[in-house]
Parts: sequence; C-alpha cells; structure tokens
Amino acid sequence: MKTILFILPSLTLGGLERVQVTLANALADKGYDVTVMVLENRLDLKNELDRRVHLIYKPYKPHKVMRRIPYIRHKFYDDGMWETRATPKKLYKYYIGNEKFDIEVGFFRGLAVKVISGSTNKASKKLAWVHSDFKLCGGVTNNFKSLEEVKIAYSKYDSIVCVSHQTEKSFNEVIGLQGKTVTIYNMLPVEKILSAAQEPINIEKNKFTVLSVGHLTEAKGYDRLIEAVKRLNQNGFDFDLWLVGYGEDEDKLKEYAKENELNNINFLGYQKNPYKYMKAADLYVCSSRYEGFNLTVAEALILETPVLSTDCTGPAEILDGGKYGMLVDNSTDGLYNGIRSFLSNTDLLDAYCQKAGLRKPFFDGENTYKKIINLFGENK
Repeated sequence: MKTILFILPSLTLGGLERVQVTLANALADKGYDVTVMVLENRLDLKNELDRRVHLIYKPYKPHKVMRRIPYIRHKFYDDGMWETRATPKKLYKYYIGNEKFDIEVGFFRGLAVKVISGSTNKASKKLAWVHSDFKLCGGVTNNFKSLEEVKIAYSKYDSIVCVSHQTEKSFNEVIGLQGKTVTIYNMLPVEKILSAAQEPINIEKNKFTVLSVGHLTEAKGYDRLIEAVKRLNQNGFDFDLWLVGYGEDEDKLKEYAKENELNNINFLGYQKNPYKYMKAADLYVCSSRYEGFNLTVAEALILETPVLSTDCTGPAEILDGGKYGMLVDNSTDGLYNGIRSFLSNTDLLDAYCQKAGLRKPFFDGENTYKKIINLFGENK
C-alpha cells in the first residue's frame, strides 16, 4: 500500500480545502494510505474526511519573541519570520522528520511547497498543486525571501498540477518549469452534491433568487455584485440575492447594504450544506476578480442551475468560453448587465438551465483520479 502525504494550511471552509477532502477520500477509497497534515488549528472539515485518512495538526515551531525583531504572522497564509528564514531542509526536518512517504504533496503555495521542496526522501514522488493565477493573486512569495527561491523550490518537484489551463499558463510565465506542469481539473464529489441538494432550505423563497457562495473578500468581488444589485433595485427589478459565506469584508458589505437600504440582500453566513441553496436558486453568480478554478461554478452546473460569471481564469474554462453559462465583463457593469438580462428574459434562464445540464459529464471524478495517479507512476 503506497503512502501519501498532503500538506496544506488548514481544513477551514473553502474551495481549496474541500478539494483536499474530496481527493484524500477518493485515494483512501482506492486503497492508498493517506495522511493530511495541516499547519493551523482550523479543522471545520475534519469530520468530512474518510475515517481511513490520517489527520495531523502540526503547529508552527514555537519560538521566543525578541524585543527588536517581533515575531509576525500575516493574516493570510504568511506564516512568520522563522519559516521565511529557515531553509527548506530545516523545515522538512521539523514538520516531517524521519517519517517516509512514497508520495509527498505540497497542496498550496507558500509554506507547504517550501517544506516538501526540502525533502530528504530521494525515493518519493513530489507533487505541488497550483490553485491560483500566479499573475494576479497575492502570496506567491509567502515564506520565501525572493521569487528566485520560489522558483528553486518548485524545481524540486517531479510534477506541478495546475487546476486550469490559464493557471498553468500564468504559472509558467511567472515561475517557468513548462516541462513539469500539467493541468488537471479539481475533483468533485458529484453524488454527494446531488444528494445534499435535496435537503429543504430554511429560508422563504417567493421571488427570483440570485445566489453566490464564497469567502466575503475583495478577490471574490462581492462589493461589485452588491453595487450591481443596488443599480438593479433603482431600475425597478424585484429579486433577492442570497450570499452564503463569511470573510474579512463581511461587516463592510453588510454596512453598505444597510446604508443603501438593500433589503433584498440576505447574508446567510456559513452553511454546512450550500448545495440546497444552489438547487433552490434561479441563477448562480460568480463575481470574482480572479480565480484558479472556482468550485462553486462547477457545483452549480452539476445541479443544473444557470450560471453567470465574470470572465476570469477558471470559470471561463469551466463554462467553455460561455457555452455552458454566461460570461460577462469582469466589472460591476458586466455583473449588472448580465443579471439584468436574466431578470428581463425568462427564456434565457431556461436556455442556460439546459446548457448547465449538458456540462455535468465534464465533472467525471474517475477521469480526474486516473490523471492524478498517473503522476504517481502507476495505474490503479
């Protein structure tokens, strides 16, 4: 039985983390001995891991705070001064030690990638996952002293898995290593999504409903979506917007909605089962400024809910350039005009509902699984 180690920041509620859970469970189900190591004690998805998956919480190395050089942690995966100063081999010794795995995976940029790049296990296959557009996202050099160190770290890997073709293109433009990169779309638990969507929602629905699910952060563009809702209200359109999720911009977004009397916006907060809301909604909207893949767009299509998305990395590929959902300009105007077109034309809604259904076979998890284990050097 081959052993696999994944390292990532946490198992909090997010797309990256849900992808990790789905992949770890699928590998365990196929007979692999899977270990998931997290570096932060945020374990919201812990109970969704298969019981056969080993979960390890390895906290950051404790160290004394010096008077003149305070120990600093960034709020988003920048994990402190020691992790940045330490060599990859020192990090590997602290986090992994002498334990041996057949396959070692850095599942997120920054510290996870740096740790595995310092592996002293010459026999292991080393894989890195790239979930973001490196030309647009922040944090590429987190825990590294320079971009050059980042490039050296990725060069230590046998394969680098990018979650979309545009993500791979951007990675190669920033980091290089074209011979090591491959695009493999994220694995989705299709049957689980379909089953969970049957649960009844706990909110009244009595008008056209637009839904979006994600972290309430600037990257997801909810400020633009709410501004578009304001303009639609001013032009007499009657509908509701449901926002599922939480994040650093939550208070700011709620305050803006309150100040502008946007009473048709419902902040639903964290929902363990977002799929029932996707199934109930009339239109799913991705308002992101940039993405790597965007699970929620794929999940909405699986549930045959019409999708509207800004034209950005990930959703553009999932929707095949607009064939299976509407792509709009990556702006407030784009969101406004797109939602308005659906509110004004019920035939358009029916057409995109049918297109969503046609896309479902694209998310065949078995095909994704085969591509991943090929990188392990075997077929199983």
